[in-house]
Amino acid sequence: MRVLELPAGATPRRWGQIHGESFRGEVQSLAAIRTYLCTRVGGFPDAASVLAAAEAHLPVLARYHAGLFEELCGIADGAGVTAAEIVVANHYTDLRDLSPDRSRWRAAPERAADADGGCSVIWAESPSGRILAQTWDMHATAIPYVMMLHVPASADGPAAWLFTLTGCLGLTGMNAAGVAIGINNLYSNDATLGVVWPAMVRRALQVGSAAQARDLIVGSPIGSGHHYLVADRQDAFAIETSGVLRKEIYRSTAAAPRPAYCHTNHCLDAEVAAASSISPTSTTRERMAWLEASTAAAPIRDLDDVWTRMGSQDGWPKSISTNLATAENPHGTATCGAVAMNLDRGELWAQGGFVTNVRAERFTVA
Repeated sequence: MRVLELPAGATPRRWGQIHGESFRGEVQSLAAIRTYLCTRVGGFPDAASVLAAAEAHLPVLARYHAGLFEELCGIADGAGVTAAEIVVANHYTDLRDLSPDRSRWRAAPERAADADGGCSVIWAESPSGRILAQTWDMHATAIPYVMMLHVPASADGPAAWLFTLTGCLGLTGMNAAGVAIGINNLYSNDATLGVVWPAMVRRALQVGSAAQARDLIVGSPIGSGHHYLVADRQDAFAIETSGVLRKEIYRSTAAAPRPAYCHTNHCLDAEVAAASSISPTSTTRERMAWLEASTAAAPIRDLDDVWTRMGSQDGWPKSISTNLATAENPHGTATCGAVAMNLDRGELWAQGGFVTNVRAERFTVA
């Protein structure tokens, strides 16, 4: 798996340039794939309309956080592409929910059947420490671009390790303060113009507590649906969002602990569910049922235990680790990697691609 450690003391623009220069070909390829998929899975008629919508997100990001805007533009500089193409690479799941008609930002396109899998999240209080783990399921053609990114401590916040893709600011990870974030995609019917969501993941890892990360997410201009699980060494909070809604659906605190929690790609909050869709061929309910039964039968013990469960193929192909890609549809959903974090010990395990019977690479935060 690719690893990039950004240098301490450099500007955000330089961080981005180093990222783009290091993986120029991969960044260009991923942006091209995701631009194409926005015309296939989303409602955009052509690449020009995708890039026009992506361009409209840049002022939102600039207002949201100047440093992350500079970093994203730096990735574009280094990779030799436009900033709009980097928005597509980062914001693909939200862009595909968006209408190409600017007067109808909240109208969602119909979704094709190649978006039926999705990520699975587990949170658990284990004997070895607090654990947050997830698979990352996406179009199978994303597998070659999986990487780990280390962001050093800066004026914005503590150092962090992030599971991500070449050209992307960050998908999930943990910082040196013991704050971690996990995500699931949700399909919103009220998608609108919003902040590039990996930038919000990065901001959530710039704070020192799960409560601060929760407040940041709830207060961010989110454009489409996601489930976010933020946790630290005391607390954990889960938020479901659509283009206009943000609902806290779970909390575990030192005063009122709730030791286990799972989430896949359907909404648990009724109001957010009403603003969202599930493909009739989605595997989300089967994966949720397996996770709940698995954790009820045997609580999570440690990272090795949760990593094994992340690789489960029980109920294939509607399993936690899966591959729905075919020769006819190489962009079908597949498990493109997984990450498992022990917040108390500062340990992070990660690997790209299918993780069944695959050893994780190990990382630590200070």
